[in-house]
Amino acid sequence: MYRKIISAVDGSFHSELAARHAVAIASSLDSQFVVLAVDTGKVESENLSYAVEHLRQHAGTYGIRAKGIIRKGDVVKTILAVINEEQPDLLVLATRHGEHRLFVSSITQKLMLKAPCAMLAVKPSGIAKKGRSMLLPLALREHATSELLMLTSSLAKFYSYRVEILHVIEFPRWYDLPWIDIYTMRQKGEENMAPVADALKVLGVDVEVRVVVAESSINAIPKEAAIGRHSMALMGASRRGILKEVVYGNPIERMLSGILCDVLIWRQKL
Repeated sequence: MYRKIISAVDGSFHSELAARHAVAIASSLDSQFVVLAVDTGKVESENLSYAVEHLRQHAGTYGIRAKGIIRKGDVVKTILAVINEEQPDLLVLATRHGEHRLFVSSITQKLMLKAPCAMLAVKPSGIAKKGRSMLLPLALREHATSELLMLTSSLAKFYSYRVEILHVIEFPRWYDLPWIDIYTMRQKGEENMAPVADALKVLGVDVEVRVVVAESSINAIPKEAAIGRHSMALMGASRRGILKEVVYGNPIERMLSGILCDVLIWRQKL
């Protein structure tokens, strides 16, 4: 359970969109909510104050009593200091900077590697719309921890989303395989993901499983996100190596940039 959530904002539209997802989670889980802005001198203080107050009021429309904090200093050091003071269970911030360039990749990377609490890095594409669907790519059933399922459920319920679990079976030159082999692989994949779907159904989530055979998940996931016209994709990052890949601009980041909906990258508590 996320008893307290901190959403770090920088006055940009991107950070506000990310914070709205934090509000969604806090609303679903009845969490305490803190809006944090770091004053580095690059943004007008009035703009930061407005951003914090605007999000506090937005949270209030869902019955959330939000606390606002504005601190001066280095972004990473200040956020880590506030985490130490507030002891949150989850930190939420945008992965792409706005015009003020505070949350550049290096900042996201450092917080991903150093923040002791769980973290959700959001690559927003626009204001999330209710009543659509979200994509949950899973490479292994074991990646679907109880915490990830709780997070999925909280977002799905707030936005009234149907959840599509996507399991990509990577196989070189899969198109040369006999049709029956592909069918068998997909059937086994569906059976493997069935317990995850059942767990989400218990949490009250409308869910289905989709299994595809492809040469690479990096190409298959954006394609499936587009085919399904999903509003959101929630992806777990369980290893530090993956986190580095996300922010250093290699194939995983290219995959994320190819997904047109909001992408939420979740990392569990260190």
